Amino acid sequence: MKNSTASNRKTGRMIAKNLIILVVLVFVAVLAMWAWFTDKSSATADGIDVNCQVPDGIEIAVVAPGTTPTDDDYTQSSIKLSSKNNKFMEDLVFSELTSDGITFYKPALIQSNGVAKVDPSANWDKAVANENYLSFDLYVRSKSTQTVSLTTDSKFSTISDVLVDDPETGAVPGNKSTEGDYSRDCIVGATRFSVVDYNDNSDGDIKLLWIPRPDIYFFSSGGSSGVDLDVAETDYDGLTYKHNYYEVTDTSKTFKTIDSNSGLDYFKTSKKVVNSDNKEEYVLPSKTEILKLTKIGDDKFYTKCVRCNVWIEGEDSEDRLALVKGNFEIYLDLTIK
Repeated sequence: MKNSTASNRKTGRMIAKNLIILVVLVFVAVLAMWAWFTDKSSATADGIDVNCQVPDGIEIAVVAPGTTPTDDDYTQSSIKLSSKNNKFMEDLVFSELTSDGITFYKPALIQSNGVAKVDPSANWDKAVANENYLSFDLYVRSKSTQTVSLTTDSKFSTISDVLVDDPETGAVPGNKSTEGDYSRDCIVGATRFSVVDYNDNSDGDIKLLWIPRPDIYFFSSGGSSGVDLDVAETDYDGLTYKHNYYEVTDTSKTFKTIDSNSGLDYFKTSKKVVNSDNKEEYVLPSKTEILKLTKIGDDKFYTKCVRCNVWIEGEDSEDRLALVKGNFEIYLDLTIK
């Protein structure tokens, strides 16, 4: 593992760019260096682009949650959405949330000794799609039955190739944080991605809950902070390979953990591979089915949709103030059978 240390305290915004989803993430003014920090003002995303590459044999449409697409919304080629051109994205302001991948909450926070923590005794608001996190319905249709999956080429990648100072080579991190010798792009470690099927269950059947970059760990102690890279599942008691969140009901807020021992076939953490350029990457560990086209409609198309969500998990160690303005790309590679 590699690491760097520094002090931590700052406000700002972070930007996420991707090939299938090009997202501008904006963090508002905050306090405290910790997972969870309090926002003091609001800001809107100044540009969100969604670019989808379509495999032969299907058409896709990307629309606001709960919207039925028209024939004009479908395409067999690439599709691009933008907050400047698509009304449902224009108010998006990413906030630290907690979620099981289906239901999203923005907890009430309290400050204690300069650290923000959730307040289980207070009322929590449900997060609002495309105000606090990115959410869209992905419709797929075809003239024949198909199984649509995400491939193992799917990944979340930082823009900066160097994430921490390397004394041996003299390499300096790109998009360097003002708070230390590490890149703001490490914020990618706090991202989560889920796919939910609402077609046959109003509560939603989760198809994928994914931690795209478990290899990054942000730590702080005694007024200093740092980033460890290439973190393995055996490091830090497997902390970065676990999804911690709060389960919220009308009467309780319960801290929960999902990991590889939970027996959930939809939970994924990325695996490390070496690509053709001899560069290490973290990718979806296995081809993951997200929907099947089995029912034909009056329009003679087999059609189905799933909901895709991208959020920043406040219970993750990389949800830190020193990492705002981080840049990363999301590559979602679809395939059909």
